[in-house]
Amino acid sequence: MAASARELIKAVSKYFLGDTSTIEIAVATLMAGGHLLLLGPVGGGKTTLAKALARAIGGTFARVQMTNETLPSDILGYAVYVQGELRVVRGPIFNNVVLIDEINRGPPRTLSALIEPMQERTVTIEGVTLRLPTPHMVIATMNVSEIAAGATSPLPLAIQDRFTASIYIEYVDPNREVEVVKLSDYLESFDGKPQNTSTLSFDLKKVFVSDDIIKYIVQIVEHIRRDERVAVPLSPRASIAIHRLARALAFLEGRDYVIPDDVKKAAHPALDHRIVLKPEYEDEPRKVVDDALREVEPPTYI
Repeated sequence: MAASARELIKAVSKYFLGDTSTIEIAVATLMAGGHLLLLGPVGGGKTTLAKALARAIGGTFARVQMTNETLPSDILGYAVYVQGELRVVRGPIFNNVVLIDEINRGPPRTLSALIEPMQERTVTIEGVTLRLPTPHMVIATMNVSEIAAGATSPLPLAIQDRFTASIYIEYVDPNREVEVVKLSDYLESFDGKPQNTSTLSFDLKKVFVSDDIIKYIVQIVEHIRRDERVAVPLSPRASIAIHRLARALAFLEGRDYVIPDDVKKAAHPALDHRIVLKPEYEDEPRKVVDDALREVEPPTYI
């Protein structure tokens, strides 16, 4: 299965021309059963990445453009009575990969409606609880430049904490941009439909994580909780996210056990978007994580 995972990365890289580490974290997040938050400027290929991932796993894809008028039913679906019988019309959330563009533009009611599907993998409509497909992944985009400029509101922490990982996607370098231009006609018509009908899935429960590694993960998170620059303590979801991402990254390397380097590689994607700094500090969340990784000693044996 590790070979299949590596093939998955190659399949995504045919369409998304960004750096390989971005694809690797995206694939690892999917394997870990998590959700992904994509940050960065417009035109960086975030939609292409989501479509390519859905196509590579043989899954279905849907895109939702979030606005301040988007209703929960626009994402989850709704129920109608037909000849006295209640029928549920499923929304785009019932796809394997769901891209929510500009998620921070959504109204509070709609954002709150995402908590159940992202956390419980279910959707409840008119008292009827439906299970989401497997695998299932929400990929959301957020333009941090607009938030910094005050043009849009930041994402509520209750929603932001549900994302297993975040990635900041920069524009590609000029050499790669030449390839993007050459492929632009094809990429515009790229719909993300699967090439096959069998959906890939991965079982990471067999990837061993020693107690020393788990303690190392918790010590990193606890170090950040005690950091005087941090305004809101990290929840246990932060530790869980590192744990799951580290297992997926170990699997991608062909190992059935996690080493400290897997934890270090998972730390930034799992933690950066969860950290809220006090206004008097001008540091970036990334520096807080860097300091924790530098000051917390990893286990010398596993």
